[in-house]
Amino acid sequence: MSIEIPAKYIEAFKKKYGEDADLKELEKLYRHSLITPGEAVGVIAAQSIGEASTQLTLRTKHAAGLSVINTTTGLPRLVEIFDAKKEISTPTMDIYLVESLSKSKQKISDFANSLIEIKIRDLTSSYGVSLRKKMVELLFDRDLLKEYGITMRDIIGSLSKLKLEARADGDSLVITDKSADSIKKLIRTRNKIIDIVISGVNGINRAIVNVSKTGELWIKTIGTNLDAVLKMEGVDISRTVSNDIIEVSEVLGIEAARNLIIEEVNNTLTSVGLPVDLRHIFLIADAMCVDGTVRGIGRYGLSGETESVIARASFEVPLKHLVEAGLYHETDQFDYVANNIMSNQVIPVGTGSVKVIVKENGEKHTEEDSGKDKE
Repeated sequence: MSIEIPAKYIEAFKKKYGEDADLKELEKLYRHSLITPGEAVGVIAAQSIGEASTQLTLRTKHAAGLSVINTTTGLPRLVEIFDAKKEISTPTMDIYLVESLSKSKQKISDFANSLIEIKIRDLTSSYGVSLRKKMVELLFDRDLLKEYGITMRDIIGSLSKLKLEARADGDSLVITDKSADSIKKLIRTRNKIIDIVISGVNGINRAIVNVSKTGELWIKTIGTNLDAVLKMEGVDISRTVSNDIIEVSEVLGIEAARNLIIEEVNNTLTSVGLPVDLRHIFLIADAMCVDGTVRGIGRYGLSGETESVIARASFEVPLKHLVEAGLYHETDQFDYVANNIMSNQVIPVGTGSVKVIVKENGEKHTEEDSGKDKE
């Protein structure tokens, strides 16, 4: 992150060390001066983001320039990010293609259509089951089959994994399950069949071509499958991204997930005119990703895993934590801010983060020791 050094500091630095002074050294000194040793950076970061988040509308949804795709923003999106939810409400992807494809509207439209997940249920007009004949019958829409370029042979081929007998009868497909001994089992078989993906990428429900401010064509999707999309020929893997943080961490690694947390939080706040200094977001993102996995901040994440019993109890369900601590003989070293505040002790920040040591008769003594000696 580049830092803009005030002009008065540059002038003073050059006046002291000459016009040819190394400004990189000044930048290093300036960076160190931004935070005082012992400052409660965690508390400041929490206050900075918490204050802004209280201004957000609780159930905000907006289209981000797209009248047909709604994406979760505002406070609900921040909750998804900081809780590190595995299933988010509106998973999306921004897909960019290589230059040879992104300049052609027809080629990128064809690519977008090839992404959309088509299941057997999307092609059928009706379906039924017969326990007497132990069969499932699907009636297909001929116009949809023609539109998507799918044949009965393609559908029968997709059923091979289920090891069922299937035969085409005009626009109908009859599947026989000889092992079916109840109507419930036939219905389960039918549900498995209609959920089979015939074409497209599993998990992507819609794909829309958009134009950037520079005139570049790109694709916005509802639903994500980052792993599958990055393996497709023609995709620009350096810019294609999902808004699912857990998926990004599994596919691209923890550093990519950290960067996505920073970007998503910053975009969520700035989109409603509530920007927060990036350093505060960096601190929270680093804490969430420090051990190589993405962890939430709630009771099942950072706050619930802290070593301090009282700090855990101060966050949520205090009785549960205190009872468990008693059962398992846990101890609290009082190294955190929360537990020291609750016990009316000096918190380990600012002047409380250091201990004064004095020398008396050539020996080191703490303040308490020197007081005893005087007595």
